[in-house]
Amino acid sequence: MKKAQYGLITTIFFILIFIVATWGSCAGLLEIHFIDVGQADSIVIRSPSGETILVDAASMSSAYRVKNYLQKLGISTIEGVIITHMHPDHVGGVFCILPEFRVKTIYDNGMILAGNVFWEEYHSILRNLGIKREILLGGSHLTYGVLKIQVLSPFKPLAGDLNTDSIVTRVCYGNTAFLLAADLTKAGENRLLSTKENIQSQVLKVGHHGACDATSDRFLERVKPTIAVITVGEKNRWGHPCPETLKKLKTKGIQIFRTDTSGTVIIRSDGKRITVATDQ
Repeated sequence: MKKAQYGLITTIFFILIFIVATWGSCAGLLEIHFIDVGQADSIVIRSPSGETILVDAASMSSAYRVKNYLQKLGISTIEGVIITHMHPDHVGGVFCILPEFRVKTIYDNGMILAGNVFWEEYHSILRNLGIKREILLGGSHLTYGVLKIQVLSPFKPLAGDLNTDSIVTRVCYGNTAFLLAADLTKAGENRLLSTKENIQSQVLKVGHHGACDATSDRFLERVKPTIAVITVGEKNRWGHPCPETLKKLKTKGIQIFRTDTSGTVIIRSDGKRITVATDQ
C-alpha cells in the first residue's frame, strides 16, 4: 500500500473516531428542565437517546410558556406526557399544548372524577386528538433507551385525595437519580415509605411546591438528596414555599433552587455527574 493511501485511510479513521466521540458526548446527556411556569408544574425530560417526556402541563394561564419553551428547544414530538394528578395547575395546560405537538402517549393515575367538567374535557380532548392513554401506578416502569422511569406511587386502592394520589416518579440514568414528587403530601409520603422501594436520589423535586404539608424528615432521610428544586410562583397567595420546609432542607445541607427566584432550572447528567444551570 502506498504511503499516500495509508495516510488517507489513517486520517479518515481518526476523523470517524472524532465524530463518534463527539456524537456520543452530545447524545449521552440527560436533561431535566423545571420550567418557570409560576405557581404550577411542568417538567421537560430529554433522554440521552433523544426522546422527550413532559411531566405535567402547567395551568391554563401559563401553558403558553410550556408551548413556547418546547418550540424553542426544537421539539415537535413528545413521546410521553405524564399528568401527575388532576389539579388545574398540573393538567390545565393540556388544552393548549396537546394540539400543537405530536404526542404518542399520555399517562395519568386513572382516578375517576365523573361529573367534574375539567376531568370530562381532559378525556374529550384525548378522544378528539386520538392520543393513546395509559394508567400509571406504583410498580410501573417506562423505558427510553438507557433512561428508566420508575413509578413509585400511587397505589391501589387510590386514597381518593388528588395530592396523595399524585404520580411520583424516579428518573434513573447511570448512577444518578431524580425523584419527582409532584404534589405528594405527608400522607402520600407515608404510604410510599411503608414500601421497600429504593427512593434515594441526588435530586428531589420538592412535593407540593414546598408546602408545610409535605417533605417530612423521614421522607428526606430516605431520599437523601443533595439538590432540591422547588417549583413555585413569585409571591403566591399560599405562601409557598413554607419556611419550615426551607429550614429542613438548609439544615440538611441540601442545595435549593427555586423557579420563583432562579427562573427555569436545568439539570444535566452524564450518568455520573450532575450539573445545574438557571436562566437567571
